[in-house]
Amino acid sequence: MSKKELNSCLKCFYTFSRKKDGSFYKSISIKSIRAAIDRYLRSAPHNKSFSIISDPDFTEANNLLDAFVKDLRKTGKIAGVVHKKPISKQQLKKLLFDRGELGPAWSKNPS
Repeated sequence: MSKKELNSCLKCFYTFSRKKDGSFYKSISIKSIRAAIDRYLRSAPHNKSFSIISDPDFTEANNLLDAFVKDLRKTGKIAGVVHKKPISKQQLKKLLFDRGELGPAWSKNPS
């Protein structure tokens, strides 16, 4: 398949892919699928010399994916990024240092 044909197929795939229940994938999920396809094409036995993520021949498909995800977010079909409240220094100390799972950066102890 030529790059042009693959670009066309990817555009269709990105816009028509759905979960089994018919709902849309989250933004990070569809981009993870794209990365998996890229790894698959670049590994043996295919050994493609291009990347569907960074090659300029796939700019159209990648721009379409970005626009599609943006539209899904705007229409409320998928949720935007939800940031969690950061943990405090005291909580971090309690979780890591007090339990002995993480030592200081200067430690020679590999655990």
